[in-house]
Amino acid sequence: MDLVPVDREDVAPGKSLDSDIVDSLGRMLLPRGTPVTDVAQSKQLWMRGYIREIAPNIPVAASPISFWRQKPKPGDTPSSTPKFFQPVERISFALWELVADVLGQRPAAATERTLEIVRGIQTQMAKDPDAFLASLELCRVCRYGTLHAIHSAAISDLVAQAMGHDAQERRILMAAALTRDIGFLELQEELDQQSDPLTDLQQEEVRNHPIASRRLLKEAGVSDPLWLAVVEQHHERLNGSGYPMSLQGEQIHTLSRILGIADIYSAMGKARVYRAAIQGPSAVQGLFQLRGSSVDAQITQVFARNLGLFHPGLVVRLNNKELAVVTRRTNDLKHPEVRAIADPDEKILPLYPIRDVSDPAFSIAGLVPRSHPLMERLNHRQLWGEGLGVVRR
Repeated sequence: MDLVPVDREDVAPGKSLDSDIVDSLGRMLLPRGTPVTDVAQSKQLWMRGYIREIAPNIPVAASPISFWRQKPKPGDTPSSTPKFFQPVERISFALWELVADVLGQRPAAATERTLEIVRGIQTQMAKDPDAFLASLELCRVCRYGTLHAIHSAAISDLVAQAMGHDAQERRILMAAALTRDIGFLELQEELDQQSDPLTDLQQEEVRNHPIASRRLLKEAGVSDPLWLAVVEQHHERLNGSGYPMSLQGEQIHTLSRILGIADIYSAMGKARVYRAAIQGPSAVQGLFQLRGSSVDAQITQVFARNLGLFHPGLVVRLNNKELAVVTRRTNDLKHPEVRAIADPDEKILPLYPIRDVSDPAFSIAGLVPRSHPLMERLNHRQLWGEGLGVVRR
């Protein structure tokens, strides 16, 4: 049984085939009999779509269902998850369930469920923003796709609040952050396992994923024009170098500019096949190199002032060779609160003392990968307390 590319005429808007349309890996793109809804979907199907050429009397094998179309099962949540990570895990799984329903074209109530997730994030951020940001940095249970969305939503809200945006705009911004890549997650899963350069078709799909996300959200019942616009514009850049519409300057909504910076910053923290994770001062420096050209200079400044150079959850090595964890932001961007967790021989300490990183003896010498085995043995309660809210110093 071979896969045969679809003809462009067969996937014109309004048309439907009597066969399933799948991608090159056999994953379902459009069930048979389902009409093509619009030009954007038609283009995606023409670029990625195949039908199976079936030999006589050979039964058709069931199409594999992508990870993102399968809802998490109760057993997918480890019972041993530390209490510190349970809030972000619950939020992540709720987002995964929503994505599965939208991609699977099941009734999703997407607007209400997304806003409920927004409220969940805001509740945790109100309790202790540093602890929640740290849990996003250190959590290993949740998939990157949902963690990236939640992290972007949280830091976008920090920046929007600092800039004076009202509560409704902040909710819309966070909703857009959570759903902006809904049309990209399946390809992202494929690209994460790919070491070869992107094909022309993959590059085209990457450029069009904001349009695909907007379409999927509209089909799932999202009608707020600002939400949809922010999703569609989150990869646009001030100098016109972005996509999918190459918008420039004031053509890009302020909320889209905020989300665009949060997206860049959050994505830099993930290690790729071709590079290590970019975090701490290197990540902020990377943003500052873009300010005024592709990203908004004022928003970048607000972003740096509110996140600092070392965000909560980063693992660092101090000048005295101790290992430490960044626990809280302070008003001094270069000198966050850190607590030592291990001695120079990497033996974990029974108590985690605060170290003054403005003292040369305890200054931050470098970053340590979050995969360090000591991270599995951390006492999160000692680092962040009960999450009841700690005033930023």
